Amino acid sequence: MTTRVGTSVKPQAGVITPTPVGTAQPVEGGQIIARIDGQVVLASDLLWQVNQIVELNRDRIPDEELDTVRQMLLEKQLVSTIDTKLLYADFVGTIPAENLPKVKTSLAKAFEEHEVPRLIKMMKVKDQTELEAKITSYGGSMKDIQQQFFERSIAGEWLRQRTPKPKEVTHEQMLTYYNQHTTDFEFPTQARWEEVMVRFDRFNGDREAAWRALAKMGNDIWQQVAANPNLRGPVFTAVAQDRSQGFTAKDGGIHEWTVIGDLKCEDINKALANLEVGQMSDPIVSSRGFHLVRVIERKQAGRTPFTEAQTSIRKTLEDKQKSGLAMAEMEKMRKQAQVWTHFHGELPTARLTELLDARQRR
Repeated sequence: MTTRVGTSVKPQAGVITPTPVGTAQPVEGGQIIARIDGQVVLASDLLWQVNQIVELNRDRIPDEELDTVRQMLLEKQLVSTIDTKLLYADFVGTIPAENLPKVKTSLAKAFEEHEVPRLIKMMKVKDQTELEAKITSYGGSMKDIQQQFFERSIAGEWLRQRTPKPKEVTHEQMLTYYNQHTTDFEFPTQARWEEVMVRFDRFNGDREAAWRALAKMGNDIWQQVAANPNLRGPVFTAVAQDRSQGFTAKDGGIHEWTVIGDLKCEDINKALANLEVGQMSDPIVSSRGFHLVRVIERKQAGRTPFTEAQTSIRKTLEDKQKSGLAMAEMEKMRKQAQVWTHFHGELPTARLTELLDARQRR
């Protein structure tokens, strides 16, 4: 398969010429577009992803820009694989050669059970046969995709193994973080509430009939609650499930924690703010219908105390520390890496880091 993505350039000893972006010429699927620590990357390894993206966005790409867009996408896909290739090369160069087939065998099951179904869903095909045909039409193969899955899986695990363990997060560090990020732990007034409603569109514009239907639900709730106040919750739930037309009817009309003021209907916002807990509202009219609401619980605006927030703070600080340690480990590998690409020529450490950091910020 031939796809116009950039000038055909093959590295020669002592002569490395990057492809000028914008000079789109044919690139064969078998052409080498990168060498990363001794590993060769062919255009065909990435073209299937490029072609898939182009197909999904074809109606938004002018014909005269297709070559340029393909070239930019191929470069982007290539840059995103560099760290994976560096880690995979380091893994292969570290473990005994006879262990690699065993590792791939153990990952084959994960590929079949998880990656293939994910690709089937992503590409909107019915089964693996259709998936293989689709990938082939994009210029790829299942064998190549399986190899890429192996490399990503191995690279991720290898980076975790190479990365030093983080230090234990101290109480003082958590408290400092809490005091420096107090606004992150503030929350507005919220309520859990119940609702029964009737929709105008279900009554063909007959508002009187809609009103009668709501009144009947409200009266049934009141009568049963008056007879036994302890039944208040179950009665509301049963009536909502049986007759309410709200979108939470099947869940008993229950709305989980809602920020008061966020609803489109201001009268419902006011009811949730002012009703006593357990009190049912008078009928409320919105643009969609008539409503009866009841507050189950209300949580006034405030700030999560440190004692409740420290678990999430600990995780935040641990994750930040792990991320920093992993990035430092990748920096070590990049400094020792030998990388050449079709688009950039030889990549010294500073330029390589610049490219990869820019990709991670996007």
